[in-house]
Amino acid sequence: MTDPVGEFLRLHLTAAGAVVEAAGSGLDALLPAGVATELGVAEEVRFSLDGPPDGGSVDARLGSPLLERALAARRCRPPLGAVALAGALPRSLPDHLPVLLNAVRRGPTPPPERVAARYLAVHLRLTLQGDELRHTGLDVALRLEDGARVPWLDLAGAYPVTAAPLTAEERAIASRTVRDAVRRAAPTALAGALEAIGRRARRDLMRMAEYYTSLDAEMARAIGRTRSPDEQARRRAKRTLLRDDLAARRSQLRDRLAARLGAEVIAATLVETEADRWALPVRRRARDATVLVRRRAGDGTLEGPPCAGCGESTLRLHLCDDRLHALCEGCGHAGRLDAARCPGCRPPRAVPLVVSVEDTTAAVRVGGEAEGPAAP
Repeated sequence: MTDPVGEFLRLHLTAAGAVVEAAGSGLDALLPAGVATELGVAEEVRFSLDGPPDGGSVDARLGSPLLERALAARRCRPPLGAVALAGALPRSLPDHLPVLLNAVRRGPTPPPERVAARYLAVHLRLTLQGDELRHTGLDVALRLEDGARVPWLDLAGAYPVTAAPLTAEERAIASRTVRDAVRRAAPTALAGALEAIGRRARRDLMRMAEYYTSLDAEMARAIGRTRSPDEQARRRAKRTLLRDDLAARRSQLRDRLAARLGAEVIAATLVETEADRWALPVRRRARDATVLVRRRAGDGTLEGPPCAGCGESTLRLHLCDDRLHALCEGCGHAGRLDAARCPGCRPPRAVPLVVSVEDTTAAVRVGGEAEGPAAP
């Protein structure tokens, strides 16, 4: 079947335990009771994919209520596959790694320990909603042991396995890491869309400022031409309302162009492999610590500890003064790492995604503000 709608419906129903067969331009299906209830159809049903349904079939064309329900059910349960990567022979750790930027080694490199390692490779779709909708993809690979974001895994040699499901602790680690990755990557991944929102905001604010400035001047001239005191008072009161009207229009523009970020998991792969792990003794200001370095046995990628600031696995690191948190070069503040500067000791507050532009209407004076109060 080459029809993408029909192929999706067939795969979705088959994964849910249904028996599906092609029947001309439609599908004949025998559904489990739960699936039939979820879709609102009978357990034995024919789906029409190409034309208006006849008396004994259900409309499953693009845009139909049944297809929307199937899509919603699939998006609520993104596919999660499990694969394994075969391990290779152990290799030594290069002498220059890890690079300690403000600490020293306390002794020789110990022999590695071969350990089991679990990773999660997540495919996400980022959605930015402003005055229009923009989408982009984001891939995140993380180590389930500690939540470190690591380089993407080469899955060319992977083979499917039956793996243990994610534990509650692993789910919490994955959720926290993915949320942080989305927050950090979104401004770069959606930079073009954010810049477009900023351009439209500056354009609309400039037009708004010009419109209300000219309208206020016209109303002031109309007041001057009026001879009747009652008519002048009425026009002056109407002109005063321009302030509230401008504030309301500014608020409407802010709500319309507000950048709302969302992320949806499209699919994920649980990867099981082995890793060689070195526990390296280090010293910082007469205090001892241990830095863990891993080499993935599947593709040989070296991984360091997670940065306490950004969560990225790093092999060039600082250690903070008080609790010896590992920090990458970007979060390490050139080694000046007392408790006040260390993002591990004092995590910074998450900053929401905003688009900031200069409000040209802030300097606009309407309603007679520049003239002072009217004479009694």
